Amino acid sequence: MNTNKFLSALSLSFLLSACAPSLGLRMEAPDVVNEDADKNPVVANAAPGSKARIGPFLDGRSSDTIATIDGRQVRTEGSVGAAVQTGLERQLRAAGVRVSLLQAPTIEGEVVDWKARVTPDFPASQVVANAKVKVTIKGPKSEVLYRATYSGEANKTHPALGESDIQSTLGTAMATALEAAVKDDGFMQQLVVR
Repeated sequence: MNTNKFLSALSLSFLLSACAPSLGLRMEAPDVVNEDADKNPVVANAAPGSKARIGPFLDGRSSDTIATIDGRQVRTEGSVGAAVQTGLERQLRAAGVRVSLLQAPTIEGEVVDWKARVTPDFPASQVVANAKVKVTIKGPKSEVLYRATYSGEANKTHPALGESDIQSTLGTAMATALEAAVKDDGFMQQLVVR
C-alpha cells in the first residue's frame, strides 16, 4: 500500500512540474514578432512618399526584469532597445514605408514597460505579457513633430509552457504596441516627406 501512495505522489509531482515553466535567471530579449499576425495583419496604409529613419530606442524600464515566474524574477539579457528598433523597422516596411538613412523624419523611442507574468498551474500554466513604448518623430532640424505612447498585451495558456512560449508572448505584446503606432494616422502622416 505504501508503494502505491509513493508512486501516486511521484506521478503527481511529475505532472505538476510539467505545468511549471523552467527558466534560468536570465532570458534573451525576444524578437518583436506578432505570432497572431494572421488574425490581425498590418494594413499597408503608408501614403506615397512615406519614409523614415529609425533612430535609437532606449531601455527606460524601471527594472531589467523581463519575466516573473511564480514570484521568481528573470532578468533581460541582450539589448531591449535594439529588439524593439528592429521590430518597428519590420512593421514600417510591412506598412509600405521606405526606411532610409538620410533625408527622412527620424523615429526614436523608449521602452517604458516590457514584461511577462507567468502563473504555473494545473492543468496549464499561463503567461500574460505587457509592453509600452514611447515614440517620438523628429524633423530635419531635430524638432519634435509627433510624440505618443503605445501599449500592447498578449497572453498564452499551455500545459507545458517553456521559455520559447514566454519569449513569443513577449514579442507579440511589443509587436502589438508597435502595430498601434503604424495604424495611427497621426503617426503615419508625419512620415510623408514634403
